[in-house]
Amino acid sequence: ATAKMAVKMLRRITQETFDECVQGNIDDFEMEPDEAVEEAVKEFELQGVDISQIDKSYAGPDGRGEHPAASAAKEHATAVESNAANIDETAKKLRECISGEGAVPGWGSACVNAGAVQACWRRCEQTVTGPDVSTDVVTDAMTTLAAVLGCDEARDTFVGLRHPMKFVTEHWPACVQSHPTSVASMCQVVAAAATKNEAAKGAFIKAGVEVPLVAVFQTPESNGEVLRAACAAVKALTTGDDPREPASGAFTHSRAFAKAGAASALCASLKRVDAKEDAHLCASLASALKHTAVNDDICKETAEHGGVARALELLSTDAIAAGDARLAKACAACLRQLAGSDSNKSRIVNAGGLAVLVHVVNVFGARASDSSCAEIDVAKYRSVQEQCVGCLAALLLKNPEGAARCGAEGVFEPVVDAMSKARTHAGVQRQCAMFLRNAVVRNPENVPAVLLNTDAEALLRLSKKNHPRECVDVASAAMRDLGCENYNEGWTPTTAVMGADGVVRTPEELGDEPEGCVNGPIP
Repeated sequence: ATAKMAVKMLRRITQETFDECVQGNIDDFEMEPDEAVEEAVKEFELQGVDISQIDKSYAGPDGRGEHPAASAAKEHATAVESNAANIDETAKKLRECISGEGAVPGWGSACVNAGAVQACWRRCEQTVTGPDVSTDVVTDAMTTLAAVLGCDEARDTFVGLRHPMKFVTEHWPACVQSHPTSVASMCQVVAAAATKNEAAKGAFIKAGVEVPLVAVFQTPESNGEVLRAACAAVKALTTGDDPREPASGAFTHSRAFAKAGAASALCASLKRVDAKEDAHLCASLASALKHTAVNDDICKETAEHGGVARALELLSTDAIAAGDARLAKACAACLRQLAGSDSNKSRIVNAGGLAVLVHVVNVFGARASDSSCAEIDVAKYRSVQEQCVGCLAALLLKNPEGAARCGAEGVFEPVVDAMSKARTHAGVQRQCAMFLRNAVVRNPENVPAVLLNTDAEALLRLSKKNHPRECVDVASAAMRDLGCENYNEGWTPTTAVMGADGVVRTPEELGDEPEGCVNGPIP
């Protein structure tokens, strides 16, 4: 099974092509360098070309010369080939050219064309299989390879050379046996290679990478660094993020992790980590747990191993009260995913989940409403509210008892209050509308409590006006089930129809259909 993705096909160009276009603008149209660069950028963006890795400065009439990353890659390749004593220095120089403050745009194609992937892979083989090699040397080699795999060209080359299979079946077992503390760097390689590359994800899963990754979570001795890196690898392998592919195998990959025991292993790790000591690690583990719980059976298994209880416990910690948005969002999103299973809805509600989620909504709503709060923090806090209300909406779907509990526990007022104060946040508005709709359609007795005690109707109408693309459908549905008049105002859903002349038109345009159609005018 595959999960369909919204696709935006991206083409790439080389640095040389971009520079030629800029120089052509100067020579042919007598533009100034800055204007020539600006026009070249616009031209390629209009053509749907990915120029994120292109150096957008003017190269000069004589060109740029060799890219620093290419020089560093060649130097490292030479050192690896001769097994020189300065390999660590050449590796460090290469990393500095492609990451951190010293990174120069356009490094991807430059270092890949200079053989960086092959050189780094060769170095990894030397360290993994060589005698008397220290763990630090292995880690350095893996870290350099992971850094090089930070661009599309390198990832494509890596999977094209069929390295994922050998990496998982030969290098990983050898490292675990001889250099167990280097596992974190191996996880980093997997995460880097699988990010935005569907072919690499599939190759790693085919090689069975889920088994050693799950083993990381099953090992009580795994430290924070290893767990964090393993979480990043799990997320990269189970996320459909390759914009060049029309579909993703993320769902299949998640099931492979579940079959390997990811649910119980991740829950065990999440229980072992103290949020007071490392809240961000708890967030990473909760996020990984969410990415692997993709069907009803896995959600049930996760709950049975304490995933629901631990997520609720983390949402009640002092870290949440102190405003840790990362932990709160991760745990709320995980709980929302688990609430997709009907058997988990009552489990969450009976464990006090409604009160916990409302508490988190209130905490981050108050922080977002603080006049001294920076705009970037406001966005973070609102995204936490979005996940919490989304979880509440999921809990009420096909759950009349949960809807009744919402009325009894006074959940409507804080949700509508959040909707009122987050009027500019489309995500919060949409989730609030869905929550209100689920609450009244599953329990009509909630209608008076919503209409008489809150400003829900006015806010739903406002959400349709302010966020038509996100809220017109769900807000109209909520108003319909609340019994509001003119609930469909502003919502004119259309379906494309092919006319008798072969032209596709919306229903509103069918009146313009040419005369003489076979079926005559639309009555």
